[in-house]
This record gives sequence, C-alpha cells and structure tokens, in this order.
Amino acid sequence: MKYAVLGTGMVGHTLATKLVSLGHEVRMGAREADNVKATEWASSQGSQDGHGTFADVARWADRVIFAVSGAQIETVAAAVGEAAVAGKTVIDVTNPLDFSNGMPPDLVPHLSNTNSAGEALQAALPSAKVVKTLNTMNHEIMVNPAVVPGSHDVFLSGDYEDAKGDARDLLAEFGWSEPIDLGPLAAARGTEGMMPFWLRMWGAHGSANFNYRIVRA
Repeated sequence: MKYAVLGTGMVGHTLATKLVSLGHEVRMGAREADNVKATEWASSQGSQDGHGTFADVARWADRVIFAVSGAQIETVAAAVGEAAVAGKTVIDVTNPLDFSNGMPPDLVPHLSNTNSAGEALQAALPSAKVVKTLNTMNHEIMVNPAVVPGSHDVFLSGDYEDAKGDARDLLAEFGWSEPIDLGPLAAARGTEGMMPFWLRMWGAHGSANFNYRIVRA
C-alpha cells in the first residue's frame, strides 16, 4: 500500500516510520518539496523520493494520513487539493489545538463543540473519505499499544463504511484488534474534545504513556 503522511512532526515521523517497517511505501508531505525534516526522514529510510509537497505525495498515494497541526487543517487541505484525494481514504489523527495563549492549549473555537477538525477536513475535501482515529493518545502508543500494559481502546468515526474498513485494517497492523466505532464523522467532536482532559492528565501523571479504557458492564 502507498501511504502519504502529511506532517513532519513527531506524529508524522512515528507513523511514517512504522508504516515503512510494515512493508508499505511511504512518502512524507510538507508545504515545500525540499522541507529539511521530510528530506532527512526519507534519507534515513534509504529513499530519495520519499518526500514532496502535500499535494504531490497525496496524489501519489493510495491512502493519505493527516498528521499536521489540527489548527491548520483547512489550510493544509487547500494545499492538498481535492483532485489529489478524490475517492481515497483519508485518515485524520489531528486535534485542533490553539497554543496562542501558551500551555495548556485550548481547542480552536470554530473547530470544536459544534464542529471538528475531522468534519472541516471532510468539508474541504468532499470527494475524499475521511476517518478520524488515533487522536486520543501519545504518538508512540498509536503504533504500539503494548506501550501501555493491559487492555485499552482506540476510537474511529467516519461517514464511509469502506473507508472505516481501511482504517480498521491499518489499526490492526499497528496492533489494535478491537477499535470502537463511534459512528458518523461528527463523533470526532467528542474525541477531539477529550484532548484538553488528556493534556491535564499528562500533567498530573507526569508521562504521556497512558490511554483510555472503556469498561463495559
């Protein structure tokens, strides 16, 4: 499978590197084709063409992962362009965090409560099939649930069942055997809304190596 990972931060690097280790072809996308972080990542994987602009790598890929700043989701979607992702599964792992007032960040008002980054991404790229997942945990746990001992949960939501099937396949490759399907993409309002609590829990716990577990009766 050919994956485009959009974003050059810790989350993008972790996801892209894990996908390569699983045997997938991966290209990392950035605003500029010669982005230093993307170029260095590609070189570390032994690839000379494993990076490019957001639009270029999305156009090349079978599936696209948005691992950019959630606050910039609409700007990045515009840079990608609808033609590059038409009919493709687009996996959104972002949270729309506003750091302008320092730490801890707030949620961007127009992307929270009655909206979400996931829904904004779907609205900006209507011919894509957006699935929200993996945004409720640390990047290391995303690709290795065993970082946290015992049973714990990952969530997904989206408006297209075939795309959610693609996301389940990816999650299974990462080690998530029973993701919780929350239904339509509007459920991303809830999972993104968990981030302010997650950040407070990180501060109280002193480590990002924790996750949610839904205990059922």
